[in-house]
Amino acid sequence: MISIVIPAYNEETVISETIENIHSVLIKQGIDYEIIAVNDGSTDNTDSLLGKRNDIIFISRKINRGYGFSLKEGINKSIGTQIIIIDADGSYPIDKIPSLIKESSGYEMVIGERSGGQGSMSIFNKIAKLTLKILIYFLSSIWIKDINSGLRIFNKELAEKYWSIIPDGFSFTTTITVAALIEQSRVKFIPINYYPRVGKSKIKPVQDFFSFVILVFRIISFFKPLRFYLPIAIFFLIATIIRAIRDIIMFNSIETAAVLLFMISLQTFFFGLLADMIVSKFNSRTK
Repeated sequence: MISIVIPAYNEETVISETIENIHSVLIKQGIDYEIIAVNDGSTDNTDSLLGKRNDIIFISRKINRGYGFSLKEGINKSIGTQIIIIDADGSYPIDKIPSLIKESSGYEMVIGERSGGQGSMSIFNKIAKLTLKILIYFLSSIWIKDINSGLRIFNKELAEKYWSIIPDGFSFTTTITVAALIEQSRVKFIPINYYPRVGKSKIKPVQDFFSFVILVFRIISFFKPLRFYLPIAIFFLIATIIRAIRDIIMFNSIETAAVLLFMISLQTFFFGLLADMIVSKFNSRTK
C-alpha cells in the first residue's frame, strides 16, 4: 500500500485535475494506493470540491497551520508503508510518480530533483536557495542539488524517525532531506521537470529563507554538533591570537579582552565536544 498525501491551500483551480491525474497514472500501475488530501484552512472552494469526492480520504481544517503540519496530518492518517507527497499546484510531473515508486525498492527515500522545465522560482528564491545549499555543504560536507523538492517517496518509518524535529511550515522537506543524508540513509535523486504553478505562491521568501537557515543550524547541531561548534571555537581562537598580539605590541601584556575571547573559544569547543558525545551515545542506543 502506498499513501499519496496532497496538502492544499487555496487550490480550487487545480486540485481536482491533480487528483484525477494521480488516479489515471496509478491505476495503470496495478498497485494498492490511497490518496489523502488535506485542506489547510483554504478560503476559496478547495474545501467544498474535496468534500464532494468519494475517491479520496479527506482531512479538512478551518485554520491554516502550514505545509508541514498538513503533511504530518496526512501521514498520521495513512495506512501505507510508503508515503508519496506532491503539491496540488500542478508544478510537479505526476507521470514521474511510477519512476519514483520503481526506484524506491532499494532506497529509504527517492526525491524528484527539479532539473528541467520552466518553474516559477523568482531570482531572490534562487539566490536564497543557493546560499542555503552552500551553508548546508559547509556544515555537513554534503552538496544537495534540490533540498526541498515537493515530489518524493519515502518509507513512513523514516518520517516517524525525525517526527520530533520536523517543523509545521515549509521546512518539512528540507528537514527530512538533510537529516536523512547526514545519518547516511539510502537516498536517491532522480531528475524531473518543474512547471509554473497554477495560482499564487504561498512562500514568503525572506521569512522562509531565515527559517531555513535556523533550521539547518538546528539539524546540524542535533546530529553533528562539532560541525556547528568547532568553527565558532576556531573563530574566537583566531580572534584571541589577534587581540593578544595587539595587546603585546601596544601594552607589552595580554589584556582582559584577549583572555575573555580565549575562554569563549575554550568553552565553545568543550560544549560542542560534550554535545557530540551525548549525540553519539544516544545514537548508539537507538540503533
